[in-house]
Amino acid sequence: MYRLSLSDCKPLLSKIDSRIRGWGGLQLSFAARIQLIKSVLMSLNIYWAMAFILPKGIIREIEKRLRSFLWKGASGDGYQKVTWNQVCRPLEEGGQGIRDILVINLALMSRHLWKIIQENCDSIWVNWIYHVRLRGKSIWTVNDRMGSWGWRKLLRLRQVLRPWVIYRVGMGSSFLLWHDPWHSLGPLILQFPREPQLTDSSVKAKLQEVISNGQWNWPLVPDIESLDIIFFLSTIHRGDDRISWRVEGGQFSNQEAYALFHPLGPKLGWSSLLLAPLKIPRNNFIL
Repeated sequence: MYRLSLSDCKPLLSKIDSRIRGWGGLQLSFAARIQLIKSVLMSLNIYWAMAFILPKGIIREIEKRLRSFLWKGASGDGYQKVTWNQVCRPLEEGGQGIRDILVINLALMSRHLWKIIQENCDSIWVNWIYHVRLRGKSIWTVNDRMGSWGWRKLLRLRQVLRPWVIYRVGMGSSFLLWHDPWHSLGPLILQFPREPQLTDSSVKAKLQEVISNGQWNWPLVPDIESLDIIFFLSTIHRGDDRISWRVEGGQFSNQEAYALFHPLGPKLGWSSLLLAPLKIPRNNFIL
């Protein structure tokens, strides 16, 4: 992935500035500015956030413009009343429900990583990743210190996604024995780096090579025996391998990913007033 510079993002910043200038002649309330930020200005960022990992300096420039428009309008008169982080909290937590740009970017990048994890063969980009970047290695254990700046940043999201990814082993499993997280401990190579050599096993071995007729067909060493492999064998289903997201339905969503990087805080007791069907948006700034 290409690393953006500030000059690369000038077209995006210019679009935001142009939209804000276009509203210069309007007398907009705080509520109206909030709605314009959510529906218009934030939408300008989405394509960029889907296609690139945005450097923090660029995110700061975007947020500076949104923050200035919210509190000062297009004229530049006014002052900031609460922090931007507070504005970006959900309504239930006393914020205004504006999405955090950094978190949006991380969530959308996580979707790319999810496609790689699933080996989405319909994607030319994923196929390129497997043939050029991974070359038979697992996305979970490939070195995150090698490759381009964007690739390294993408790999660092693995530790956040890992607890939410479920590997369901089927008959004739093609999961990598040592490198895929089919076991609850995660990739076994990280826990037992010497075991492939001790068991005379290839580091690229697949699960199907050590399971025969539902039985573990592999010389175990004490460390591996402690993993309760016998119990694991009882969990194999007769279908194909499946990789799912740890939610009902098993499907990854941008909303779920956003919540991973932006955990919900405690709800305020009076937040129901802000969420009432007949609420007046401008009152959010009065309560």
